[in-house]
Amino acid sequence: MLKLSHIGIGLALAVAGGGAMAATPGPGTADEAIARHIAARGGLAAIRAITTVTMTGTMRPAGFDAQLAWREIVERPDKVRIDATLQGLTVVQAYDGRSGWQIQPFQGRKDAESVSADDAKSLAEEADFEGALVGYKAKGSTVRLLANEDIDGAPAIALRVALKNGDEQTYYLDPDAWLTIRVVTRQMLRGAENLTQTDYGDYEKVDGVWFPFEVASGPKGATVQQRITYDKVVANAPIDPALFERPKSSAATPAPGAPVIAAPAPQAPVPAHPEARATTPPPAR
Repeated sequence: MLKLSHIGIGLALAVAGGGAMAATPGPGTADEAIARHIAARGGLAAIRAITTVTMTGTMRPAGFDAQLAWREIVERPDKVRIDATLQGLTVVQAYDGRSGWQIQPFQGRKDAESVSADDAKSLAEEADFEGALVGYKAKGSTVRLLANEDIDGAPAIALRVALKNGDEQTYYLDPDAWLTIRVVTRQMLRGAENLTQTDYGDYEKVDGVWFPFEVASGPKGATVQQRITYDKVVANAPIDPALFERPKSSAATPAPGAPVIAAPAPQAPVPAHPEARATTPPPAR
């Protein structure tokens, strides 16, 4: 589960590698840290070989005793659809590469409607399943290596990413596994600064790339978070393009034969991209 100590991670890495490991020295530059992070996830070639990702599981909203069926579909270069279902009603948020739309049946709205500019920006960020660190220069971002910070009682490598759209994300990497354990996103939403914390854990390998199967998110510093638990992540499955297109009526929303799932994220769709330490870290290097 989430919040593994460095001791737990070290033991897991030692077992995976067949023996004890010396502590990994810290990076000298941001690019060195990013290179280690990409290698730990499976390597750039493996990451870039994935063109679609379909993630299904359950979501527990923060502060509510409910469990929603959840599905998130992402397709390169910038398409995403999130579905969350409760009691036969499905909330949908999607971005087709140009604009975002949503269906909010719990608010009495059964037809698709446009999302705000802020939510569209967040959906576009969610569509980047590589994460902001991978290929950051080509994406128009800049990255700074910060001083190590304490995360749940253990040090973490901190990298601050200034995105092209004006948002800012601080990535925290486990210094042993080099996987993302937390991302703090700073956004201006409706004219006010908004800080969201997303924690990642329970990593498993899919098509040669490590994905988090536990994602918890909410306002920075909140004690109660929205939590998504994935039971299945599939890479490179064919995706019906109509899933990302804004339907003319709510009757056209679910794709034939597609599992019904969806849900809105706090403030914006859950970025997928981090709170927990890898419970299944990559093999020792």
